[in-house]
Amino acid sequence: MQSELIHLASELAAPDAVDGVTRLGLGGAALLRRTRPSDIEGTLYRPLLCLVLQGAKEVTAGTLSVHCPAGHAIIVSHDLPVLSRITRASPAEPYIAVVLPLDLGLLRGFFDQMPDIAEGADNPAALMACPAERELSDAVARFLALARQQAAAPLLAPILLREIHARLLLSPQGAILRRFLYREDPSNHVARAIASIRASIDAPMKVSALAEHAGMSTSSFHAHFKAVTGLTPGQYQKDIRLLEARRLILDSTAAVASVAFDVGYESPAQFSRDYARKFGRPPREDRSTAREPGRPQTLSNSI
Repeated sequence: MQSELIHLASELAAPDAVDGVTRLGLGGAALLRRTRPSDIEGTLYRPLLCLVLQGAKEVTAGTLSVHCPAGHAIIVSHDLPVLSRITRASPAEPYIAVVLPLDLGLLRGFFDQMPDIAEGADNPAALMACPAERELSDAVARFLALARQQAAAPLLAPILLREIHARLLLSPQGAILRRFLYREDPSNHVARAIASIRASIDAPMKVSALAEHAGMSTSSFHAHFKAVTGLTPGQYQKDIRLLEARRLILDSTAAVASVAFDVGYESPAQFSRDYARKFGRPPREDRSTAREPGRPQTLSNSI
C-alpha cells in the first residue's frame, strides 16, 4: 500500500513541484514534496491529517512534540501554531506527504452513528503522530486516485472524505477527534477560546474573560488550554501574532513597523526581536531571503 501511495503521489505532483505543493482540487487536499531536509518553519496548522508517505518530519507546539516517519500520520485537532522540520529527504527519496484538512462539522455529524469505544489514558493534546492503519491508507489511496478521474470526482470525493473522517474517528488514535462529539468536553471550550484569540489578535487578551466564556475558573482554563495546545494563552496569542506578521512580511511590501502595529505590538523594536527569535531572521532579512529565486514553496506560505 505504501509503494502504491508513493506512486500515485508522484504521478499527481505538478511538473514544476520538484520542491513544493501540489493542490489536488479535492476537499482542500494537497501534496507536499521536498528533495532535501528543511530549516525549522513556523506555520499555523488547522485541524488536519498529514500522512507521510516517504521521508520524515518533526513537529513541535510548545511542550508538544512528535516525530513522524514514513507510514505514520500526524493528526491535529485544533488551530495550532507549530514549528516543523523535514528531517529526512533526498533527490533519490524525497519527502512526500498528503495533507488533508479535517471538517469538524463532518466529524460531529457522526455522533448518532458512533459505537461505544473504550477510551484509554486521557491525553487531550491537539497534536499526535501514529502509525497509519491499513484501512485509512487504503481510503487515502482511493481518494488520491480520484484526482485523475474528472467525471467521478464530484460524485465520489464527498463519499471518500466521509470515509476518511469516519476511519479516523474509529481508530485507536481517534480519541483526539472523538472529544469534539461532546459539547461540554474541555477541548471544545479551548477551541472556542482559540477562535476568540484569532478573531482579535491585535487586541489585549484577558485570560479571565476567556475562562468565563468557557465556563471555567481561570486556573482550570489555563491548565486545560496548555494541555491541549502545549502553550499558555499568552504564548499562543504571541505565536499567532508572529505567524500573521510573517504572512504580511512575506506577502506584502508593508513597512515592518506597520506590520508590527497591525498584529498588536506597541514597539516595532520588540516586534523585530521576537520575530528574529521565532523565525531565525529579522523581518527585513526574512522578506529578502524568501524572495530569492529557487526557494521552495511551503504549506506555511501557501494555505
